[in-house]
Amino acid sequence: MSEKPETPGEEISFSRDYSVEMDVRSEDAYELASQWFDEVVFTKKLVLESSPDWSALKEELRALREAYGKVALLIVTKKPSLIREVKNRSPRALIYVQGGDMRVNRAALEAGVDALISPWFGRKDPGFDHILAGIAARREVAVGFSLSPLLRANPYGRVQILRFMAKVWQLVRKYNVPRFLTGSAEGRWEVRSPRDLMSLGITIGMEVTEARASLNFHPRRILASERLT
Repeated sequence: MSEKPETPGEEISFSRDYSVEMDVRSEDAYELASQWFDEVVFTKKLVLESSPDWSALKEELRALREAYGKVALLIVTKKPSLIREVKNRSPRALIYVQGGDMRVNRAALEAGVDALISPWFGRKDPGFDHILAGIAARREVAVGFSLSPLLRANPYGRVQILRFMAKVWQLVRKYNVPRFLTGSAEGRWEVRSPRDLMSLGITIGMEVTEARASLNFHPRRILASERLT
């Protein structure tokens, strides 16, 4: 199955050798990833229990854009209302949401954020079903298939996570949901090469072209977001 632009005149060219790492979370991880990927997005983790200090966050994002160029905010919260609040503020950054809580998963999709990272995170099920897949497709919210939880899990946990990832991938494929493969590295030791991330995609059921597009075509469409301009 090949991945091609869905509309005539799509401006993003598909180069099989081009690769994008959409989620690295530390300076040393960014430096290493930049050696392996053509583009890298630096992610600031934002743990929220209440509204953030918007002035301070705006200044921090400005400094991060100057240092790294493309920046994302990863919202980690148990309060769905905070997701929409951040989205409505339209920061000049991609907006990701850490999956796991089912209410948060749905709220992220309905709010139309840029990506839901690992909807199965910390769960005993995939955290993603046909209803959520339909919302993700309509709202064009990507699912981030992250390697990081696998690196931290015990052998039994890794088997469970891979099973959940495979089930989510089946829905993502069926509903044509945007997606990307990422290391979500929080340190240098967690950074993985494009080849390693492609291997993860193939392990959960992607064809080679689908895995490649999850590092190229889909990320590049997300990077064309007006939020980054």
